[in-house]
Amino acid sequence: MTILTHLARQKRQSLETVLGLLEDEDLCPYCLGSLLATFNRRVSSWILGYAILSHISESGGVRGPRASRGLSGECSLCGGLLPRSAPKLTYRLIEELSNYEFESFKGGAVLPAYVHEAHDEIRGKRGIWTAESPKVTVSRFVDDIVSAVTGARIDPARPDLVGLIDLSREAVEIQVNPVYVGGRYLKLVRGISQSRWICPSCGGAGCEECEWTGFRFGDSVEHLIGEPAKKAFEAEDYKLHAAGREDVDARMLGTGRPFVLELVRPRRRRVNLSELEEDINRSAGGKIRVINLQYADHSLVKLLKEGAPQTRKVYRAIVEVDSEVSDDELKKVAQALEGALIEQRTPTRVLRRRADMVRRKRVYRVEVKRLSENSFEIIVECDGGLYVKELVSGDEGRTRPSVASILGKKAFCRELDVLAVLTPYI
Repeated sequence: MTILTHLARQKRQSLETVLGLLEDEDLCPYCLGSLLATFNRRVSSWILGYAILSHISESGGVRGPRASRGLSGECSLCGGLLPRSAPKLTYRLIEELSNYEFESFKGGAVLPAYVHEAHDEIRGKRGIWTAESPKVTVSRFVDDIVSAVTGARIDPARPDLVGLIDLSREAVEIQVNPVYVGGRYLKLVRGISQSRWICPSCGGAGCEECEWTGFRFGDSVEHLIGEPAKKAFEAEDYKLHAAGREDVDARMLGTGRPFVLELVRPRRRRVNLSELEEDINRSAGGKIRVINLQYADHSLVKLLKEGAPQTRKVYRAIVEVDSEVSDDELKKVAQALEGALIEQRTPTRVLRRRADMVRRKRVYRVEVKRLSENSFEIIVECDGGLYVKELVSGDEGRTRPSVASILGKKAFCRELDVLAVLTPYI
């Protein structure tokens, strides 16, 4: 006997066993369909249950009355819960879904333990090989009805919305998956942090300490981008993910820094991104600017975070030295740093939030330009994650080599700008 023949025989035996139940038990379409789910995968199991019960009811015979009772909602396994509650909760769910814009959907269900136990018991006693969990059957019912009413496609992997009907609590829940918008931002002024700093005193609600803004500091890149986007997408909140971050006192110039804005629980999922870009830039008042806005997904967030080691960055620093610097010394700095592997222990200024460890980062290109007898501009192309202020100062020997160690003089970074973030992702 071949495997296919054996499987076919098992299916026939399961069908005969389940139909035989109708001589002694009342079965609703959901429970009957669940027991015969793999017998015919071309239709949803709840539809299969309806079709079988309807045929038996019309045919009459000893099973006809029980099939009719099953069609009317009576069931020995679920006690009539599934036919009574699943349609009612699904249509309540559809009413709540009308508050959201969505193109894809996935349904789910929570059933009382006694329903699962009843199904497990009868499958085990009768040797039924064609069954699926009744939870799956009801979830498919939700998928079919929501798709038919709203036109949404069913997407088990990454749906816009997930709708759950809970038959234990007679409740519905909606999980709204985020919308992701990617692009690049330029920070045109100093003194703005990348992330929002929620006021610790009020938790963002607004108080006297934060001057009723809800934030410990004023503007941030995240706030200036996120607030117009939050309004456009009718979202509850937002979160900025970026390819690294610049210091509060540094600008982000050139081609900008790649970012993805995550919109939390948005009611709208599609807006005109060109108009949103204009709105963000207008409301920012010249502090920041965004370019090349485009729809993205969570995978890009992961790429931005994990791709940091492969990302190169270009910085411009204004360096001041505690004494006069000769032209030969400037050449010495450029020659010593270009191509150098920098060993950098976590800078003292960030030790409170970063692990104390040694990082090795490469410098690829260095250009030096004199500004005065004791100051100069240095342009550095290097691996992402190199702290350039400490590349200048040496951070008391924690960064080697450094401008200070090469010159044998004290040096510090008076100004810092990021000119480019070289990543292929956005």
